Amino acid sequence: MKKQRNIILYIGTSIDGYIANDDGTLEWLESTEVEGDSGYHSLLERIDTVVMGKGTYDVVRGFDMDYLYRDYKNYVFSKSVSGSDEYASFIDEDVKTFIKKIKQEPGKDIWLIGGGNLAREFFKDNLIDEFQLAIAPIVIGKGISLYNGDVITVKYTLTKVEKLGQLAMLHYIKK
Repeated sequence: MKKQRNIILYIGTSIDGYIANDDGTLEWLESTEVEGDSGYHSLLERIDTVVMGKGTYDVVRGFDMDYLYRDYKNYVFSKSVSGSDEYASFIDEDVKTFIKKIKQEPGKDIWLIGGGNLAREFFKDNLIDEFQLAIAPIVIGKGISLYNGDVITVKYTLTKVEKLGQLAMLHYIKK
């Protein structure tokens, strides 16, 4: 029996649940003392596909380096862009329908990179199979929230807790 691909949300967050400043920047996370790579390279070995929203894609493309995910299949959810560019296919369709379709395709697991709006769609549709949360020891009070107050109840099992410098890395899988 073939293994179904999992959706993994691997993301950094502040103690109060923010994943970025209002403008998408992450200096508060980037300045956090970390030991090791916080599981990043082992995540990359497990996946062959990344999924993100257009805002996150624009932030990642704006980094002063080669595009980080060029060796992976890239899907970018967008209402404003269609087709594809040199790295990504732009998707303007129902999130749940699209994700259920690509989970059935052969391949490795799928990383939901972000952002917050897209992650909330995944929450609402119960599409996240595994969380890897890197919690930074800071309260920022405002920004792009991982959670939005929607009434959603999905239970997960805590499988691993790691202290990586000042980051707390929590691993959860869906029950």
